[in-house]
Amino acid sequence: MKIPRKKLVIGAVVILVAAFVAIKIFSPLRAGCVSPQRRRLVQEVFGTGTVEARVLVSEGSKITGRVTKLYVDQGDVVKKGQLLATLESDDLQALVKQASDTQKKSLSMESAAKDDLARAQAASDAADAALLKSEAALKLAGQTLKRYVELFKKGIIARQDLDEKQDDYDEALRQRDNLKAQKAAAHADMERVENTLNAARHDTKAQAASSSYAMAKLADSFVRAPMDGVVVSRDAEEGDAVVPGTPIFHIADPDTVWVKANIDEAQGGGISLGNPSMIFLRTDRKHPVAGKVERIGEESDRVTEEMEVDVHFPLRDKRVLHLGEQADVYVKGREKDCISVPSACVTVRNGKEGVFVARGGRARFVPVKIGIWTHDYAETPGLTDNEKVILLDRGLEAKLVDGMRIKIVSAPSIGGR
Repeated sequence: MKIPRKKLVIGAVVILVAAFVAIKIFSPLRAGCVSPQRRRLVQEVFGTGTVEARVLVSEGSKITGRVTKLYVDQGDVVKKGQLLATLESDDLQALVKQASDTQKKSLSMESAAKDDLARAQAASDAADAALLKSEAALKLAGQTLKRYVELFKKGIIARQDLDEKQDDYDEALRQRDNLKAQKAAAHADMERVENTLNAARHDTKAQAASSSYAMAKLADSFVRAPMDGVVVSRDAEEGDAVVPGTPIFHIADPDTVWVKANIDEAQGGGISLGNPSMIFLRTDRKHPVAGKVERIGEESDRVTEEMEVDVHFPLRDKRVLHLGEQADVYVKGREKDCISVPSACVTVRNGKEGVFVARGGRARFVPVKIGIWTHDYAETPGLTDNEKVILLDRGLEAKLVDGMRIKIVSAPSIGGR
């Protein structure tokens, strides 16, 4: 029976495809290998987190009102005390004027009371002086009268002379009594004026306090920067009504920006304050930023088993903060001389970390308790320098299983994953 040509061609193609697939399936995988070497490694702990500012304040309204003018926007650099916004203040300005007028009136009354007190003091001093003079005259008149009485008894002077001295004494006594009354009146008037002055002074202080309060309320209509910093957000627009406590701006200190990174607590034991770090911002992964550990959390997350490490770094441009941006952080910790392989050799099988080694033309998975891990190398205790450890790329790592046949080829350049 003759087989048609078409079927022969199809059969040949199927055989060739099957042979090609068989070769692909059963031929050994090509793999590059390296030998473990002793290196001085610096622990590098990886974590992810967000960019935050340690000093971030909100500045807003202290009064109820409407925003009339905004002077800055997000991204603007501001100085402490700089005017950021104004609120409507017609009522407050009227209150300030009323308080100022009342204070001026009170000061005028106080000044008049001071003048009255000066006049009352002068009158009191004059009454005191006149009384002293009158008492001296009365004393002299009394002495003269006494001498005349003795002379009259001896018959040396006439009755008329004695009566004249008596009249002089009585007149001096009357004047003394009048001046006493005048002195009492002058002192009473001075006391009254002093009370008036004290009341005026008290009223002046009260009006000054009222004026200060009015001025303070008016000052509250001007929103000013509480510190040097960068405006992160502007949360109101001109014409918006605000109430006390309503934030209008959020301002951050660019010198306090850090990454709040979450790091596996099992790797965090070697981290200390001041440890150098490398930060890869998601907006510019090609240009890492150097930083250092500024704070280490005292409490780990009980669910994720991660600890918080805050890594400070300087901004290239203090006007660009990108708070909330995701970032990868590599924190350098302890140093150690140890046997290691490129980190590209390390993989995980059945929940265990380890490496594949070439033994007898086959790949064998060897569990390893990885020690220090850097961006380029990983400590592999238990391996010897005569092992041939397979370098993995993503394709090879996905295909390789324990016991698979391999063919060793020249290893690519050694480095991190």
